[in-house]
Amino acid sequence: MQKLSGKSLIRRVNAPVFVGALALLLASCQEQEVVEAPKELPPRPARVMVVSEVEDLFARSFTGRVDAVQTVDLAFRVSGQLVELPIVEGQRIAKGDLIGALDPTDFENTVREAQVNYGQKKKELKRIETLKEKQVVSEGNYDNAKAAFDLAQVTLDKAKQSLGYTKIVAPYDAIVTSRSLDNYAIINAGTSIVRLQDVSEIRVNINVPETLFAQATESSVLKMTAEFPSHPGKVFPLEYREHSTEADKVAQTYRVTLATKSEPGMNIIPGMTASVKVRLNTPGASKAAAVVVPTSAVGSAADKSFFVWVVDQSEKRVARRSVELGKVLGGYIPVISGLNDGEMIVTAGVSHLSNNQQIVPKL
Repeated sequence: MQKLSGKSLIRRVNAPVFVGALALLLASCQEQEVVEAPKELPPRPARVMVVSEVEDLFARSFTGRVDAVQTVDLAFRVSGQLVELPIVEGQRIAKGDLIGALDPTDFENTVREAQVNYGQKKKELKRIETLKEKQVVSEGNYDNAKAAFDLAQVTLDKAKQSLGYTKIVAPYDAIVTSRSLDNYAIINAGTSIVRLQDVSEIRVNINVPETLFAQATESSVLKMTAEFPSHPGKVFPLEYREHSTEADKVAQTYRVTLATKSEPGMNIIPGMTASVKVRLNTPGASKAAAVVVPTSAVGSAADKSFFVWVVDQSEKRVARRSVELGKVLGGYIPVISGLNDGEMIVTAGVSHLSNNQQIVPKL
């Protein structure tokens, strides 16, 4: 019989015990893992924001300058001495108001002289006509008398016309912007005495960048308004009038002229400034306002749709929501539908979240 040493005996006796103990240890570890496995992901810190609607999101703002419908320098068409000049600079005048008048004496005398001559030639023509009927005068004599009469009539008409030119009246409702002469001055025909600006409506000029100008059409503009520093808080509707087809050589912009109705007491004159807003017809522009979110808050799904994570502000859990987007505006993008004013969303790390996950909001 083989004699076992003490160490061998211990190894043989302890081997099964060791294996059994190891199995129990592994089983307890596995059991412990099952028991302690978390039911959900731990709360994740996340940047959030409360969205709000932005007014006039689809509007473009411009600085405009008030201009006159037209500007004209008025002058007499005949020479003479100025005897009436009732207007002053800055005065508003109505169509037909007297602006200036020359001394009419010489012109009235010329008219009377022409009238006398006209009367004589008329009588002479009648006498020749009577003699012609009696075949006393020749056809040549009659032709000469008729020509003299016609010439006298032309002379009279010109004299009356010149007399009418001694007065200047306003051709339209206007503002007197400058007066170049004083009363009683002797002036030549064609010398400007006053400059008028037509203010029958208020014209506003804006400079539009070439990129926007190229895209602008009648259907792409929903609304145009202006505000003037002299009328704070009041908004005036604008209408299109005309535009330039040559770009500014330096700024590369195009002049666009808009207009609003002139009302009594407005006192908006050429040279004043205006804040002009042009509302464009873009997706979502039919709404008065839209929600804007950072582009980092928007995720893209497999079907190429877009979504954001909306936060339940009481439980601090997120829910994925599909949204419809507008055009990117720098680092932000308008949400046309899917979000409401006052809701909280996650603004960063949207690819690391899952539905119903709890977060630790960080504003």
